[in-house]
Amino acid sequence: MKNLLKPDYYFKSLYDIDINWLKELNIKNLILDIDNTLVSWGTKQIDERGQMFINNLLKEGFRVCLLSNSSSKRVKNFINNELILYYTGFGIKPMKIKFLGALKLFDNKIDETCVIGDQIFTDILGGKRVGIKTILVDPIDSKEFLQLSF
Repeated sequence: MKNLLKPDYYFKSLYDIDINWLKELNIKNLILDIDNTLVSWGTKQIDERGQMFINNLLKEGFRVCLLSNSSSKRVKNFINNELILYYTGFGIKPMKIKFLGALKLFDNKIDETCVIGDQIFTDILGGKRVGIKTILVDPIDSKEFLQLSF
């Protein structure tokens, strides 16, 4: 039995992930957590560094979907780029339905999709439950919204 709490890969930061390495893994679709992965928890807009990172992913041919337990209004307003997908449907991470909703935006291409996040019990567990590759990164800062995932 696979360990659902063990990420496939680990990096100190989202910004340490090499785009060419992702291509070597045949990753074409990235599901990104927002809080403490892309920006500090609770930040209302993406910062310049995050915007440049996502723009580079898009330029290199990746498809990107934001997946968060935040309100749909916040996720929709977080980034002003029509090329960025987002899923705010029913459920909370790590529920399968949340990740399956994001996967549907990628035509359910499980083998070409990877989730990147800072939380084992939401991002990694949710990705593992639907069979996609997972990358754990360290949280940007120690402030985190306390929630029960189950």
